Amino acid sequence: MIALVTLLDIQDLKYICDSVKNSTSWPQFVSEAQLLDVKPQISDALLNELANEYPTYSVANQLLMDGGSYVYLSRTYLFQGLKNCIAYYAFGRFTNRTSFNYTAAGITIKDSDYSTPASDKHIQRLETEARLTADAIMCEVITFLNRNKTSYPLWANSSYGCGSYCSDNRPFKVIGD
Repeated sequence: MIALVTLLDIQDLKYICDSVKNSTSWPQFVSEAQLLDVKPQISDALLNELANEYPTYSVANQLLMDGGSYVYLSRTYLFQGLKNCIAYYAFGRFTNRTSFNYTAAGITIKDSDYSTPASDKHIQRLETEARLTADAIMCEVITFLNRNKTSYPLWANSSYGCGSYCSDNRPFKVIGD
């Protein structure tokens, strides 16, 4: 699958140190985010259309990807767009996996006199934060698609997809300390 988000798109949202910027794993994280996190929400057909149009989208799909403002029932709404959603899902996947290096000698964790690995708890907290942000952006995208379904004939998922929940009041509980 074509990665709809680049490393530069992710860097616009989250800081990534220079030593990681050239990592060849970024397309993998983006692809996983698209196929495992986004596709069940927006449908295979719409995701496939976006991939086939990349990088020159139709006007409607450019708005879907980049976000912006739109008018619905005489009111103007703002939303962040699918690109930011994918970027946060990919960043969450990156956060949870990058402290580990898969080597011929086994799985290692970077540790030296100049660094200390983050605890599993801290890594999980950062991943959860990125995923919650992505989920919130996805709810904006779904609301946008539902309000503009005539412009998106491949959007047929007004029931919010498998396992997701979107509403104006999304309560959540923080578990643990």
